[in-house]
Amino acid sequence: METFDKPNLDLCPKLINATMTVFLAIATSPQFAPTAIKFHYQFNLRDMARIVQNLLLAMPQHYKGNPLGLVRMWAHECHRVWHDRLIFDADRDAYMNFMRAGIKDFSDFKEEAIFEEPLLYTSFVAMCGGHEPTYLPISDMAQLKGVLEAKLEEYNEVVAKMDLVLFDQAMEHISRICRIIIQPVGSALLVGVGGSGKQSLGKLSAFILGYDVARIMVTSNYKLVDLKTDIQGMFTKATVAGA
Repeated sequence: METFDKPNLDLCPKLINATMTVFLAIATSPQFAPTAIKFHYQFNLRDMARIVQNLLLAMPQHYKGNPLGLVRMWAHECHRVWHDRLIFDADRDAYMNFMRAGIKDFSDFKEEAIFEEPLLYTSFVAMCGGHEPTYLPISDMAQLKGVLEAKLEEYNEVVAKMDLVLFDQAMEHISRICRIIIQPVGSALLVGVGGSGKQSLGKLSAFILGYDVARIMVTSNYKLVDLKTDIQGMFTKATVAGA
């Protein structure tokens, strides 16, 4: 069984220390305390678990002689777990200051190299290319757009016509959704104004990963018993599919 080379193994304690540095800064900062507007600012040790969970997806053969790639993967996971929840520029700036404090141990790498855009890791790009669903960074947005346009065309042919403009932010959201729902018991709350594309992005993400989409249709006659019936059907479907 292949293992990581020494430069990457030496990063392990640094990655843990950097994660702790950022987490403690966020968890103890009054700026990141939950409020009526920032009610979802809930930061706890589960955040660290989510970061480590995806770092464990790194395959040694893809990082041999490339410890910077592993550090960038760590930065990506921190962005997904913490940065994506922030709604104000001031909070994002404070978070980036915490990240800069966290990477001080990575003195071999420049800050610009660690945070260079695009900083997106996906497993579906490799999967759509006919390979194992390996969690890897995209080379550029053109590569991601090519994959997503092909899957959108397939969706339109197989499921239903969906007019979706794949601009950069939409593609980034699809990558985020896929990253979450491919994880065990992964879940996400998509927040936005009506017509912003939340359902379309969710449907395409599910299609890319081969998942079925279940939707509750609420009408004026929808009762509690109907909700229970719908939930029962979803549990039954999930249990049969997972068997």
